[in-house]
Amino acid sequence: MIKLIATDMDGTFLNSEKEFDPRFIDIFHELNKLGIRFVVASGQQYYRLYQRFIPMSDNMCFIAENGTYLALGTQKLFANEIDRKLVDQALAVIKKQPRLFMIMCGTKGAYIEKKYRDYEYEVKKYYCMYEFVDSFADVDDEIIKLAIYDPQYDIQEMLDQVVKELPEQLKVVTSGNEWMDITNKEANKGLSMIFLQEYFGIHDDESVAFGDQMNDYELLQSVKYSFAMDNAVDAIKAIAYDTVPSNIEQGVLIKLEEIIKNKGEIIEKK
Repeated sequence: MIKLIATDMDGTFLNSEKEFDPRFIDIFHELNKLGIRFVVASGQQYYRLYQRFIPMSDNMCFIAENGTYLALGTQKLFANEIDRKLVDQALAVIKKQPRLFMIMCGTKGAYIEKKYRDYEYEVKKYYCMYEFVDSFADVDDEIIKLAIYDPQYDIQEMLDQVVKELPEQLKVVTSGNEWMDITNKEANKGLSMIFLQEYFGIHDDESVAFGDQMNDYELLQSVKYSFAMDNAVDAIKAIAYDTVPSNIEQGVLIKLEEIIKNKGEIIEKK
């Protein structure tokens, strides 16, 4: 029987307006009745995710900031902090690319240099706890991620240049055409999912995950029943147990309703 279900947000659970279908509320309560825990796994900030799902949030798990922050309701389980020397080295690399806009992500909030106030509209999509600072050097927080935004929506063009100059202890993961995240090399959604499996005593064959982009790769590998969205990139489809309809067609909810109908069981592929 399935006991743990995790889903990515953008391009997976959310529609094109970045909203979730209201019928999820009833689905969530039905999952709870079956004893199935629901996990939100996203590159977004924990506080933004928690806010989005109130009043259900206290009964959810949150794999936030692409696996660098993990919480059970309001309880912080762990944060994958980047050494400050490595943060400074990464900042120096990004600043060589003037078209890129950067958000420093910590456990207490997100930080943006004041000269980039014009990008606040973009920040608000993913962050609710943030502040503008004169300099990143003024930030006193555990830094878990650097989020990089390309206003030209061509982050791949910047990727190779950034990767070859970063310290080897760090890695870059892209999300869509406009974002890339810099984290510790070992940080990912999959490790956080494994942590939750061990925390609750749940096996991989009792776990489900949904995703569409490369920042979901390890998440899908951490479970037996991994589902790629129809709109997913080919590399995600290649490792998935199966595919579901696109996020626009509410593929995640369709599969959740199927799981509920079957009392928590997955009907195996023939």
